[in-house]
Amino acid sequence: MAQFLHVFPAILTMKFIIIWFCLLFCAFPKAQTRSSIETADIRHFWYAFDMLENAKSFDDSVTIIQREYIDKATPGFREFIRLRNLTAQEYARLIRHFPGFWRSIRNETLKVSERIAEIEDLLDKYETSLPNFKQPDICFAIGCLRTGGTISGNLILIGTEIAASTPETDTTRLSPWLKSVIGQVGDIVDMVAHETIHTQQREKDLKNLAEFALNKGIADFLSEQVTGLNINRRIHAYGLANDCTLKKEFLMDYQKDKKDITGWLYNGNKAITRPADLGYYIGYRIAEDYYTRAKDKQKALADLLDTRKYMKIFNTSSYLKSSCPP
Repeated sequence: MAQFLHVFPAILTMKFIIIWFCLLFCAFPKAQTRSSIETADIRHFWYAFDMLENAKSFDDSVTIIQREYIDKATPGFREFIRLRNLTAQEYARLIRHFPGFWRSIRNETLKVSERIAEIEDLLDKYETSLPNFKQPDICFAIGCLRTGGTISGNLILIGTEIAASTPETDTTRLSPWLKSVIGQVGDIVDMVAHETIHTQQREKDLKNLAEFALNKGIADFLSEQVTGLNINRRIHAYGLANDCTLKKEFLMDYQKDKKDITGWLYNGNKAITRPADLGYYIGYRIAEDYYTRAKDKQKALADLLDTRKYMKIFNTSSYLKSSCPP
């Protein structure tokens, strides 16, 4: 009995410590893990680029790019390679065909690592503004001039050669679509702001023009609403100047063939007389209308991020139903 009484205070002390720790950790919400922001692939690319001086043939160039860039890919860049089917042969061709472009973009891409704190601040702003926000991971790499940004689940993949371009970037010999994009999307922070919204949108296969336009336009609207950044200001400027015409055309095309998105999205090399991807503008205006009319703004944000709500938002849009001035 005496031995038990001797141990009893120690048991109470241990229980007290356990209770104290529980109260301490339960009192504070669990902080989200900070995003992983990877820039090593940019350095690998330029190392391979410099090594091309030793290439004696096109095949040598391919071998160098494969060995010094693609084979050294970080996990994020490996996913980029898989999604976009990037090959050493394509890189070698692009480097050979557009030497001025690559020389002009180099310094801008190498500055990305200096802006990580700015990107983290951007993500923190989203975390305090969007419901159920999940910090995405980000990989900056050099792509094949086919995308400025895309996502895979909660991973943002940035084609830095496009996203970091400026109006001073050499666009000699580039396609008309690339000339309209290079130096016109803001910068890498703008691109991250846009793609971050896509990582938050509830996953659902997009089935028609309305859903595709909303998916893209909502990313523009919410990135601008929360951060003030929008990668498609040029598209929106054209859209506002031609709003009534575009709205009528969109509705006619949708009624004619709901699944045909070719006139409104991913039409960069076909848009001759006006900007490509004007579906972003239509989707933005629908999202803007929905959010503006909503009494509960937090619920409206959640709805805009839920792809299952797209058709309801589209079908009830007062923007689409509003008449054009005579």
